[in-house]
Amino acid sequence: MPENDRPATRFEAPIPHLLDGADEDEIAINVGLGLVAREAAAVEYVLHGIYVHLAGVANAYADKSAVATGGGLVKRCNDQLLKSSLPSAHRGELAAALGDADKHFRERNRYLHGYWRFDEESHQWLTLKGGHGMKRAEITFVTSDEVWELADRFRNLHHRLLDWDLRHFGEMAETEDGHEALASVKRS
Repeated sequence: MPENDRPATRFEAPIPHLLDGADEDEIAINVGLGLVAREAAAVEYVLHGIYVHLAGVANAYADKSAVATGGGLVKRCNDQLLKSSLPSAHRGELAAALGDADKHFRERNRYLHGYWRFDEESHQWLTLKGGHGMKRAEITFVTSDEVWELADRFRNLHHRLLDWDLRHFGEMAETEDGHEALASVKRS
């Protein structure tokens, strides 16, 4: 069915009173934040697998460094990448993706670990977040579209990282339909 022909879905909140007084902008920002969390988690999952391969760890969760999240996980992947024997072109490609991941996780943290309040005067969301090592809170104006755009950037990054992982560490495995294909493997 073409995208424009899809019927609009009605959302029924499991706990309706949480949406009392919410308008379209508030619902859009909350759905967008959920998408950011979901897509960022997908990136973290692939990064865990890449870390395991770069570090030569037999079991993903036996190594304390493998259970890091967000920027900490990116740093650990970068540290292992510097020690790896991968050709420089392959390292450069991953280093660029890790740089994007670090930037995206910092932005995600502002959104997911901040306090949100709608500013009627500017028609934007005001986010307040305490920063690590900072003496004052970070204050930023954000539109509802920005969180959706970040979710999309995380989704694209997930595909880039998964493609890189498949090309360098993929293993043949049986697919759901019984065929053999490269699979991203995370030892657990």
